[in-house]
Amino acid sequence: MIGRRRRAPARPAAVLWDMDGTLVDTEPYWIATEYEVTSHHGGTWSEEHARALVGADLLDAGAYIARHAGLDLTPAEIVEELLDGVVERIRAEIPWRPGARELLAELRREGVRCALVTMSWRRFAEAVIEALPENSFDLTITGDEVTHGKPHPEPYLAAAQALGVDPRHCVAIEDSPTGAASATAAGCLVIGVPNVVDVPAAPGRILLPSLDGVGWDQIVTWFGVREPAPATRRRPLVTVAVTGTAAIAAVIGIGIGARGDGDPPVSDTSTDRVAVDLPVDAWAPSWAWDRTLDEIDVVAPRLREVSPFWLRALGVDAFEPFDPETALSASGLIERARSAGARVIPSIVDGLGSGEMASLLADPSRRSRHVDAIADLARDGGWDGVDVDYEQFAFADDPSTWATTRPVWIAFVTELAAALEAEGRTLTVSVPPVYGPGTDTADGYWVYDHARLVEIADRVRIMAYDYSTAAPGPIAPLDWVGRVIDSAIEVTGRPDRLVLGIPLYGYNWPGGTRGTCPEDLEGRTGVTARSIDALLDRRDATPVWNDTTGEWAAVYDLEVGSGDCLQARRVHWVDAKGAQLRIDLARRAGLDGVALWALGYDDDRVWDVVAPVAR
Repeated sequence: MIGRRRRAPARPAAVLWDMDGTLVDTEPYWIATEYEVTSHHGGTWSEEHARALVGADLLDAGAYIARHAGLDLTPAEIVEELLDGVVERIRAEIPWRPGARELLAELRREGVRCALVTMSWRRFAEAVIEALPENSFDLTITGDEVTHGKPHPEPYLAAAQALGVDPRHCVAIEDSPTGAASATAAGCLVIGVPNVVDVPAAPGRILLPSLDGVGWDQIVTWFGVREPAPATRRRPLVTVAVTGTAAIAAVIGIGIGARGDGDPPVSDTSTDRVAVDLPVDAWAPSWAWDRTLDEIDVVAPRLREVSPFWLRALGVDAFEPFDPETALSASGLIERARSAGARVIPSIVDGLGSGEMASLLADPSRRSRHVDAIADLARDGGWDGVDVDYEQFAFADDPSTWATTRPVWIAFVTELAAALEAEGRTLTVSVPPVYGPGTDTADGYWVYDHARLVEIADRVRIMAYDYSTAAPGPIAPLDWVGRVIDSAIEVTGRPDRLVLGIPLYGYNWPGGTRGTCPEDLEGRTGVTARSIDALLDRRDATPVWNDTTGEWAAVYDLEVGSGDCLQARRVHWVDAKGAQLRIDLARRAGLDGVALWALGYDDDRVWDVVAPVAR
């Protein structure tokens, strides 16, 4: 079982500082030097390229410059020339960022441990450190001392390890989306002070216009009410006026991996495998039924439960499909799944507006009628049970209503479980994560009362995905999934009732543009484990595997119209390789099973992973 998470201290264990653009305003120095170097060697450069490199690892930046400026130099040679130019400028004048030195000095007076975490190389970092009071930093991590630069979490993980502290108990101060992504992935609370490019808002981030006037007491306060683990589709806890969209770096500072059929889906070393098999469930969304119906006879024998996902509750006894045409396929899917050996537990989602379902459940008479209506649906449809997926409490209702909603929700679940059990049917409930046993924002989606829920429902599915939705980032990073499992077990004490939701999908995000572009550019779109290979081939994009997040990523430029507009795109997704890692987390924790989101998103490699462990 995963070790229980230690309670976070009341104050940060350390503050980890980025340098360029955060402590010192050297980004203009780097940009000016990039123009000089590229021009000196007969290349061309642009502001868009310069902005794309803000916060990037230097060797990655060197490779990017060589490729985009057409220079016949190695990345290392380009880096050395860049360092020569920037060090010369910094020795002439150091442009400190507002409030940075003052905050650093206050932290040292308070005895706070500080580390400098920069992607600049040591000879440049030392030029800045020499201008600060002695012992301003306990240690320094530089770009030439790590294997993977930002946005990989290694730099911040290395700093925390060297200080002997938990990175989740640290505060990182960053100015770029690349650096913020690195610190977030490491588990730090991030204070973003955008400079040349914007830092996107995200869970676990505090965005400020500058550090001017920021003191230790404020940092302690923010840390005390931080979100200990970013929740799915959750708004940032504290956000202070930041606008615009961050440019996406064209170089990802992690190892490139192939996805050919000859590659094993995951590590096959014996230490990575665990002996305990577990049940596998899956949702089957109606918009993918055209693919699911063709394959259900093959995949259903490997599944414990299949949850057709097509019905929404629109009132006390009103239920409608998302798409009326899919209702014709529902009975066929249910019959074929059951014939193949799987139990059929259709999902019902809350299709009402903000506060409406909470109001319905608060009325005992209407609640009772709603329970009867669901039981009638299950009886008439011959279902084996019901999966209740009422997410509006978490994502549409104001958290100020949660204290009132929680007891009526539990009353509803209790009555529904009894009604279903009387007819030999089961109750499954799908809910977002929880992080603590209390009723504070930091405790996650406590409105669902997970501790009571596991004693009432036959099983509770924890939806451990959609970590990043507003800005490019991982779908379900492994460290976060582990914390979701750990917290759910700690709060409920019932791993035998918990099922881990696992994504088989990803998102394709828009980034910056170059050229003359129309206003109606493509926004965020979805990809799946099944569709991703076609996208990569069509866009000639190279997949990149991240060992820390357990996910793939890729970047490419999308030509729009006649080709005079290029839109940067960045894709993150989970496929069979990532699914197996998450299945193993559930196995080690002794959970009751996993639930795949979703049938129709899968490919053959997913079932190669599922078949050996499914029970």
